[in-house]
Amino acid sequence: MTVVFPASLVRLVLAALLSALPLGVAEAVQLTPHRAVYELSLDGSKAAKRVEAARGEIVYELKGNACSGYSVNLRQVTELETDGGDRVRSALNTVTWEDGAADTYRFRIQNTVNDEPQDDADGVAERKGGVLDVRTTKPEAGNAILGDAVVLPTQHVVKMITAATQGDTVLEARVFDGSPDGRKVYDTLSVIGKATTAQDGVEPALSSLASLARYPVTVSYYEHGAAAETPDYVISFDLYANGVSRALKLDYGDFVLRGTLTAYEALPEEPCSK
Repeated sequence: MTVVFPASLVRLVLAALLSALPLGVAEAVQLTPHRAVYELSLDGSKAAKRVEAARGEIVYELKGNACSGYSVNLRQVTELETDGGDRVRSALNTVTWEDGAADTYRFRIQNTVNDEPQDDADGVAERKGGVLDVRTTKPEAGNAILGDAVVLPTQHVVKMITAATQGDTVLEARVFDGSPDGRKVYDTLSVIGKATTAQDGVEPALSSLASLARYPVTVSYYEHGAAAETPDYVISFDLYANGVSRALKLDYGDFVLRGTLTAYEALPEEPCSK
């Protein structure tokens, strides 16, 4: 059983949308630099196919601001036990930087399954004349023009929060994050629920955010241009208005992982006039 987890998981905590919004809306949303740790387990709300047990961890770190740009470091390690007795260990490491205007994006993605390299990607994307121009060194040296109206990961999060605060509930966009080959674009459909500040079930580590609104979000990812009605995968989470996430659920179709926040730390913020 081969399992390769998409690097778009980086954006679940950050994981969509609204290409109709102007690109330069980052100044309207203030993302909080932070480090969050999530414990992964098999979610029992959906019957798993060929997977008996799962465990793992996501460590996510966001730094920067709209002036200096945003850097994201993420590591996800997942161990699966199959119904045939096999163990599959997947490790995803991503390092990205995106400028505040969402015009430049650098990405380095490393993915291994049972310590064997899978789908490494390395490159830079620049918005030129309204279109996204991507140059890669991995998996191979090359160039791709992805067209206009493609949003980048942190821009994606900012647009999601903007849409939520404006009361929008259904949003669509084409999203590029560099995975798996530095060329792929996902069509996304997101459903955003009503804001809440209720503290029932909220982790004590997030007590400092008690007065901040959060929104239940479900993002479905489809291969761009494909006619499939079933998404490649679906990510659900509670998204705070400052970009912090909790209550993760990662649905890969054959099985679902739950991500429970176990640690949260706000990191130092740098002044930014935007």
